Parts: sequence; C-alpha cells; structure tokens
Amino acid sequence: MQKEKRIEQIKEKTFDLIGISGSMDSLRTKDIANAIGASEATMFKYFDSKTDILETVIRDYIQGRPINLQPDEVMTLKDFKKALRKILDFAFDTSVSRNTNVSLLLQVSLKQHTLSFENYKNLKDEVWNFLEDRIEYGKKHWNFPKSINSKIQARLFYYAPIMFYIQMEVFNAKS
Repeated sequence: MQKEKRIEQIKEKTFDLIGISGSMDSLRTKDIANAIGASEATMFKYFDSKTDILETVIRDYIQGRPINLQPDEVMTLKDFKKALRKILDFAFDTSVSRNTNVSLLLQVSLKQHTLSFENYKNLKDEVWNFLEDRIEYGKKHWNFPKSINSKIQARLFYYAPIMFYIQMEVFNAKS
C-alpha cells in the first residue's frame, strides 16, 4: 500500500476506534494495527507513537473545519445574518462523526494538551474575534444597542447552541 494511503487508513481506523470505545486512553496500538490488518511495526513506519497518531487525527479535525469569516466582507446586516448561520453550522456539526470529534476535543482539553490550546486559539480567532468586531460595527451602523457587551455576546452566541446540543444528547431528545 502507498505511504499516503496507509497513513490515511491508520488515521481513519484510529478515529473509528475512538468513536467505538469513547476513549483515546483505552485505545491500544495493537487495536489500530488489527483494524488495518497490519503489524504494529507497520504503523510505526509512519508514526512515532500512539500519541503521534492521536495528535494527527485531532489536528486534522481542528484544521479541517475552518470557518474563514472576514469582518471587512460582512458590511450589511443581511451579510451578518448569513455569517451567523455559518457559525451555527460550524457549532452544530451534524456529521455522523460528531460524537467522536467532540469526545476527542474534550479528552484533549481535559488533559490540557497543546492541541486544545490550538483549538481554542482557532475558535477565538475565527469566531469570537469576528463576532466581537461585527457587534461593535453593528453598534455604529446597524442600530445595535450600545449597552451590548460584544465579548459576552460572542461567547453566548457560540456556546448556547452547543449547550442545547449537549442537552439533546444527554436527554436523548433529538426526535
């Protein structure tokens, strides 16, 4: 198998196994090797360690979901509403792999892994800073109340749907 295909296979199977077990700590390199039908030695041709595999999987997820909102391209209230919908779509990842993605991010964050700081920085740079900027712009140009705290509103806008999603998962209320 070609190097790139094998690396992708290892990453995909690792991601699947985390979804099944719900934990990256309980995952063993032997489990990944069995899932790809190869030896552990084969995996270590491409990755230095289990940690290296996990970091690659997590980094791919974090970097694979850029939101790319530019404040200077959102000059009307209509454009701002479109941007808000894009952020909601970003927050409400409805893919079948959502639970695995969320599980990975939570586990990494709880361990205070450097990738959790990278994820936080992306969130801050791509979402919160954009929202804060456009809320301040809205105070001047769209008749937003001057009393709105843009920092708080940006975070509330992002976290409210996530908390709603968590409640739906916890109480099995998706139907």
